[in-house]
Amino acid sequence: MLATTNTILILLKIFYKITHSDFELTLENRHSTTLVLRHFCLRIEWKAKLSVCRMKINEITYKMAGKRVLVIDNGSYECRVGWSDSKEPELRFRNVLTKPRKDRKKEAATQHISSEGSSSQAAVEQSAEVQVGNDITNIEAVRAHLKSPFERNVITNWNHQEQIFDYIFTKMGFEGQDKIDHPIILTEALANPNFCRQQMNELLFECYGIPAVSYGIDALYSWKHNQQKQKKISDALIISFGYSTTHVIPVLDGKLQLEHVRRLNVGGYHIITYLFRLMQMKYPVHLNAITISRIEKLVHEHCHIAVDYREELVQWAQMDYYDEHIMKIQLPYNAVTATNAMLTAEQKQEKRRELAHRLLEIKNRREREKLREDEQQLFVYNKLRQLYEQKKLEKFERALQQQQIGTLEDLDSLIATIKSRIKRVQDRAQSAPRPSKQQEKLDKMPKPPEGMSQADWLAEVHDKREKILGRKQARQQQRSDQAKRHTHAAQERMRIISSLAKNEKRRKANGEEEDDGFGMNDNDWDVYKRINRYNDDSDSDADNEKLLQFDKILNHYDANFDGNSNVPAQSAAENYQLHFGVENIRVPEVLFQPSMIGCSEAGLAELIAFVLKLFSADKQQRLVEHVYLTGGCAQFRGLKERLIKELMEMRPFQSKFAIYESDEPTLSAWLGACVHAGEPNFGQSLTTRQDHQEHGREFFREHTASNLFYPTPKD
Repeated sequence: MLATTNTILILLKIFYKITHSDFELTLENRHSTTLVLRHFCLRIEWKAKLSVCRMKINEITYKMAGKRVLVIDNGSYECRVGWSDSKEPELRFRNVLTKPRKDRKKEAATQHISSEGSSSQAAVEQSAEVQVGNDITNIEAVRAHLKSPFERNVITNWNHQEQIFDYIFTKMGFEGQDKIDHPIILTEALANPNFCRQQMNELLFECYGIPAVSYGIDALYSWKHNQQKQKKISDALIISFGYSTTHVIPVLDGKLQLEHVRRLNVGGYHIITYLFRLMQMKYPVHLNAITISRIEKLVHEHCHIAVDYREELVQWAQMDYYDEHIMKIQLPYNAVTATNAMLTAEQKQEKRRELAHRLLEIKNRREREKLREDEQQLFVYNKLRQLYEQKKLEKFERALQQQQIGTLEDLDSLIATIKSRIKRVQDRAQSAPRPSKQQEKLDKMPKPPEGMSQADWLAEVHDKREKILGRKQARQQQRSDQAKRHTHAAQERMRIISSLAKNEKRRKANGEEEDDGFGMNDNDWDVYKRINRYNDDSDSDADNEKLLQFDKILNHYDANFDGNSNVPAQSAAENYQLHFGVENIRVPEVLFQPSMIGCSEAGLAELIAFVLKLFSADKQQRLVEHVYLTGGCAQFRGLKERLIKELMEMRPFQSKFAIYESDEPTLSAWLGACVHAGEPNFGQSLTTRQDHQEHGREFFREHTASNLFYPTPKD
């Protein structure tokens, strides 16, 4: 009884200090507890003050207990988890999960062994585990099977979210515990639906048994972190770049103006997907090498936003600028090595003989197998024929049906066909073996002349081949000179043709000669090109035949011969390169021009102008004096300069505005939540288990960085 009375007195003392600072309640007044309670009920609205008292009690309880606050920035791309008193999150991972494919044979074997002991049963459970975040070793191998709890920026799959929470609490050291006995700060989407928060409350309070939770918006937490440097700032226009959406959030007097928030359904996901499709269309032969992971790295490290998009496109159209700024990405490839390059002619011939011998053995083995099958089939058909000759017609008909043979004539035809095939194989085996096609080619190969060594003969062939190549190169150079307009050869030939054309004069009506002017107009150049067919000379066909013969001889006898040595061949590595050029400005431009990806929404600049027009002129000025950029896409180089240009165009002449960038765009939300956890009134923002039970599953307590609570209307 004494403990109960002391508890009541402590609560009354805390409660009454909130409203009457001059009242002093002591333990000696136990007998007057009832009178004091009646006095409170008469002078104060009990229900309203009781909620304030409960918040104060909660705050004191958490401070006295010294429980650490667990901060979870639950982003749709990356999840960051850590304690509020840490400088950085202990856990960062991609917010995806996958269940690897089971090997049916291994699974069956494991299940068979599991009946023998409990350790095998544990192996079965371990093989069926879901891989989450950093546990996915090769994310590209399971890209098609990745699952996310998010649809855009709202959680819709709660089974996946529960598995991610299991992963978080296991990594944070809560494995094996019945409940999570720490308050949690959890980020959620802007204007998160009540149904989603209802499901989240059920999951946290009923499944994990947490004592309290505080919900907040990541963009407002990031702004709270930025306010540590500029504490006097209470007005801001926050531009939050998310993975699936981009929000323009006005804040006045430290309060979220939710009715004036606008969303653009373009984010980091659309930028990555756009570049992925561009590179696939540009390099269709490297589809397997163009992976999402490689594209994400290109977007994060090499893309930037152009201050003037059209001007930079014009620059990229110039070859000098292109050659200077193009980035070449070398893809992995296996260099093709010529294994026969170090073999002599005798070794090559021996290798060909071995290959031909192996192929011949394979062919003979297949013929023998086929011969045995034919002999067995012939034996069965002869037995059927004997049944007919023995007048056992019933057995004969049943046997025909089993063998799927129609009539006696069909049986005789099959017997004759098999006999002829067997005879042909046997005759071929007894006859002398014919030389193979490979051997015939070897026999037809030219031999060195008598009295000349093979080395001298090959040197002579090399010299003849070089002379032919020299003549072909000279003719090619001559044709190239004639194809150019301003070369001496082309002008001379054009002069001759035009002079020939002038010899044919036309007559005017009065009988005088008229000059047709052929050759004086540049359009006559097309006629000249049609006349000038670049055919080879009369001896080019013979040279080509000799060149082919020489190449054939050298390929056979000379192990070091390379037929393409005189041709400037392209490096094999260059065939496995991706050129990343104008894409580095085209891809992030979708934030300002969503129509590039088929989106009919307005761009970011138009969205900012629309939001500003919702306020009066003085409020507009208050907002633009502190434009704050946060989120993953805020890391793009050139974003601040582009927004300065856009704001300068939309704001009045000589008006002032300022743009601030987050120091840690991807971590600032988590850091801001840690700042919120250290505030004196943090306990007032906590939604406790008792609140969950009393006010409903969708209830939560508002604070400066949270959504606004609008209860769902009851039917």
